[in-house]
Amino acid sequence: MQTPTELRARVYELESRVSPVTSGPRTDDERMWLEKATALRAEADRLDAADRVAEK
Repeated sequence: MQTPTELRARVYELESRVSPVTSGPRTDDERMWLEKATALRAEADRLDAADRVAEK
């Protein structure tokens, strides 16, 4: 399993592949990368929340 920090690093890498929205319509690959980044960010947040609960 990956740590939240590793997941967020992957999120930043995926988002860096996407060109600015002002450069035109998103490609299928760009949409896929953004969807994956969103899912990874949600997973990192879920793991962070689980860690905070476990610490209490």
